[in-house]
Amino acid sequence: LEVGYNFEFKKNQMDIHRDTISTNRYEPVFIDNSRTTRFLYNEYTHAVYATYLREFGSFGLLAGLRGEITRTISNLLSEDSVIRHHYARLYPSIHTYYKITENHELQLNYSRRISRPNDEQLNPYPQYLDLLNIPVGNPHLMPEDIHSIELGYSFKKESISFLSTLYYRYTQNSITTISEAHGDTLISTLRNLSKNQATGLELLFSAGIGRLAKINLGSNIFYNVIDASALGYSKNKSIVSLTAKANVIMNLSKNTGWQISSNYTGKRLTPQGMLLPSFMLNTGIRQKIFKNKGSLILTVSDVFNSLRSNMIIDTPNLQRHEYRKRSARMVYFGFVYSFGSNGKKEKESSLQFDNKM
Repeated sequence: LEVGYNFEFKKNQMDIHRDTISTNRYEPVFIDNSRTTRFLYNEYTHAVYATYLREFGSFGLLAGLRGEITRTISNLLSEDSVIRHHYARLYPSIHTYYKITENHELQLNYSRRISRPNDEQLNPYPQYLDLLNIPVGNPHLMPEDIHSIELGYSFKKESISFLSTLYYRYTQNSITTISEAHGDTLISTLRNLSKNQATGLELLFSAGIGRLAKINLGSNIFYNVIDASALGYSKNKSIVSLTAKANVIMNLSKNTGWQISSNYTGKRLTPQGMLLPSFMLNTGIRQKIFKNKGSLILTVSDVFNSLRSNMIIDTPNLQRHEYRKRSARMVYFGFVYSFGSNGKKEKESSLQFDNKM
């Protein structure tokens, strides 16, 4: 049995100063007060929790309860305006498992979780990234409240593991993006959906082939229903979607490793339309030198130059097809050298790739 109290305090002041450059090179740069903003965000969270773990032969139980009281203060200093939120929540969880044999296990879980918006999502001042697309945060956003039920089966034997999970997730106040046209400019902000439901099957597989390779595969197929009626859109929109990922590490020699990773995301719903599928593949090589103290690393992110954001907005007031992609593949070459040792053999990390747009 474990009980405790936790207090968290966050404070972030986001000051954005924008200048205007005169076309006359003899005149100084001056501050553009109409686009200079100050936003201060404070968040206080008090939490008490208790968890209880017990095993009864082949059956195991982990139950928990967490109570939270949260107070947030969004101070729009540029406008002398303050927005306050105060909410209290109970978050129960129960995780059970039954060991069929040493290698086979069944799991049944329920949990209620919270996902709070970050500071940038709450900042109501525009971010002038370009002249035609302006994202704006929303200080009135509420946190997402997620109820999850999972039924799982796992198999583990030596270097092979497999996990299948049938799940249902119900999310209240799911955070989504809403876009509106103001002339030629598209302004995008964040709002809370009434509800978001997903039912699906997630599969995870991991295997090691001696010292030759290690394989990690994952997939998630799900049926998603969203209710955007509170935002003035369709009450029930649904779609069947799929995500998949793969990561393979191969040892070409004692000192040479080759890694391939890929990620596929299927269609996703938005209140105003949908996001179309995207796919990317990365690869990289690590060559150890200097008695394994140094490494030469070469990576190529988005080998097929296929990473893109493809969004369709189709409403009575706005029709838009937004297509964005990177101008080229990302190639990185680096050298890493390790000094000293803590006496323990450290596990070598996977190569990192640039997956951002």
